[in-house]
Amino acid sequence: MNRRTWLGAAAAALLLSACGFHLRGVGGEVRPLPFSSVWLATGATQLHPHLERQLRFRPDVQMVSQPQAAEAILTVTDERTAKDILTINRGGKVNEYELTYRVTVRVTKNGVGYGEPITVMTRREFSYTDSQVLGKEQEEQLLFRDMREDAATQIVRRLAALKPVVELPDAGKKP
Repeated sequence: MNRRTWLGAAAAALLLSACGFHLRGVGGEVRPLPFSSVWLATGATQLHPHLERQLRFRPDVQMVSQPQAAEAILTVTDERTAKDILTINRGGKVNEYELTYRVTVRVTKNGVGYGEPITVMTRREFSYTDSQVLGKEQEEQLLFRDMREDAATQIVRRLAALKPVVELPDAGKKP
């Protein structure tokens, strides 16, 4: 490697680190979750393995196998997928679809709802051709799997920022 290339690479690395750039999941501050153990009450949802993997990556939380042993219970209250036509050609055939994945989770801590429900929605667009039906079905399945992984990542990030719901006392009641 010549001297100019080396100096250019060093300058680029210095500039990128000075502006705060870092790869996702590498460096930076990771907020701790507001609980130390969690049980996933996700049932047979397709999100379960993705959410479990994201939580196992966290050193500050332990996955437990029984709800009684958990400080918090994470429940999937709604999970929906949709496939909508995005564009059509002059012949009236579909050119592109938009895939939507929406999931809502609720955290219960010590038997009481903790924070507001978390809703995450991810969308992807993909082109469609009648001549490649099998390939496009596989692409659709891969996109939905990627969307579930993305949703699980977003949910875990939002869990770290979750604040408990504070109930204000009624003004008419005397303490």
